[in-house]
Amino acid sequence: MQDPRQISLELDEIATLLEFSGASRFRVNAFRRGAQIVNTLGDELGALVEQGRLEEFEGIGATLSRQIEELWNTGTSELLAQLRREQPEGVVELVQVEGLTPRRIRALTGALGIRSVEELREACLTGRIAKVPGFGPKTQERLLAAAERWLRRGEEAPEPLILAAALRLAELIRSRLLRVVERAELAGAVRRGEELVHELEFVIAGDPERALSHLTGLRQVLRVDIVAHMAWLTDGVTLRLHVGGPDDFGSVLVDATGNSAHLLALRERARPRGFELAPSRAPAAAIEPEPTLPRRTFATETELYAALDCSLVPPELRQGTGELDQAASGDFSDLLELGDIMGMVHCHTVYSDGKNSVLEMAQGAHALGMKYITITDHSPSAHYARGVTLDRLREQWDEIAAVQEQVPIRILRGTESDILSDGHLDFPDAILERFDVVIASIHARHRMDRDAMTKRIEHALSLPIYKIWGHALGRILNHRPPFDCDVPRVLDALAKAGGAVEINADPHRLDLPPAWIPAVRERGLSLVVSVDAHSVRGLDVLGYGVTMARRGGVRKSEVLNARDAQSFATAVRPVS
Repeated sequence: MQDPRQISLELDEIATLLEFSGASRFRVNAFRRGAQIVNTLGDELGALVEQGRLEEFEGIGATLSRQIEELWNTGTSELLAQLRREQPEGVVELVQVEGLTPRRIRALTGALGIRSVEELREACLTGRIAKVPGFGPKTQERLLAAAERWLRRGEEAPEPLILAAALRLAELIRSRLLRVVERAELAGAVRRGEELVHELEFVIAGDPERALSHLTGLRQVLRVDIVAHMAWLTDGVTLRLHVGGPDDFGSVLVDATGNSAHLLALRERARPRGFELAPSRAPAAAIEPEPTLPRRTFATETELYAALDCSLVPPELRQGTGELDQAASGDFSDLLELGDIMGMVHCHTVYSDGKNSVLEMAQGAHALGMKYITITDHSPSAHYARGVTLDRLREQWDEIAAVQEQVPIRILRGTESDILSDGHLDFPDAILERFDVVIASIHARHRMDRDAMTKRIEHALSLPIYKIWGHALGRILNHRPPFDCDVPRVLDALAKAGGAVEINADPHRLDLPPAWIPAVRERGLSLVVSVDAHSVRGLDVLGYGVTMARRGGVRKSEVLNARDAQSFATAVRPVS
């Protein structure tokens, strides 16, 4: 009998060595996923191997199943042994350090004999990395930070799911639950619309034991804990069920949805009204219950908030940031909704890195009920995205004019113009002024220091044309953090020169983060909820951007593309 944890580590090592040897990303990710699944299965792995059932799980195919069986039955893997023979010692560790490419690893092992991350860290601290040709002080500084992050990796939580993936998984789980329970409502961080989640939560009306037993038939479910009402899934997230009955379903749903700050605010509001809320996940030590006050439960969420003299607070706003004060003085009927959006903004075509033509994108937007679309392909300096050069711009404009005759939807010609390292936009002013809409974005040199990055963006957004600040902080969820800049200072520049801020609906971006929306509002800046679509299919992401806007409390009146085509076009025109 083998140790499942050891098998998980060996699968991860195979993935790492395959990555170093240049194997396809698909193959590398398959082994990484297999390592995660094996680790989650734990002691249940042996029975599954013996019964030949590994391929029942999503993410385990025939090749991966054979590797796991070989490791379980023999304690070795010929593939792993071969990869170890072919690659330099220490690669398994070093390749996991951000910024260490195979070329750099070979350079460091050849020049300094580095064989581990600890040795890399020491070489950085002593300044030896900077002396290796092709590196330098800044690279050394970044590698030191990356090495220290790797050495602390055991302290970090597993990588969360992005919201879009979590919602897809939640829909699958919910449809399965509804086969055996009367009701199943999404709750927790996913219902609040948080960008990254570690756990799916549902409130069910029914038998949780039967519900969890029924879920074991899904390939995505690795194991369940009936007593704890939990399951562990192949995507590295947990599933938690809460149970509500006819008289308290609303109470349980509110409790399972709001964050701890929101729940505490609810409890504090209930007490002066002569009752305690039950149940509650709010920190018990934060407010001790009065034994003389009765505990009340509610069948619906609306009834609970009404008992607190509040209108129903939308799930996205249940964050403990003053939403109950708003609910006590009014309602949220003007909070942005998906149906309020009238135009698709930030769309790419085959003129840059898009997959569909101008006509196909316009038809796709029209099919979704839109009244207008902006064609905003990349600008010349975006060589990686086949940016539109000046000599091709006229060709694109002619095509837009021709397509406009074929579709009822209005087409606005625009650009996503790169903010260059010196803060300039990479179309001449005379050309920028002729677009219908300009989106100004950063696509390169994300690692500039705070002061340099701030000056770069500030200069671009200070230009005397109206522009939309695109995917403002450049983040890619689970891959690239937001770049460092003085956001208030940049927003001040944009407000002075004239412009709007994009809420990018790409599920991997969701940028500008909702936490910055109050700062946008304070400066009187408008917002645009964009799709950043590179295909007709990419238009479908709009709802994720609306969710981010709702988390920031954005009202319909604050969103430019909630206006009709003429009003939007007038608002975003580069030159008045």
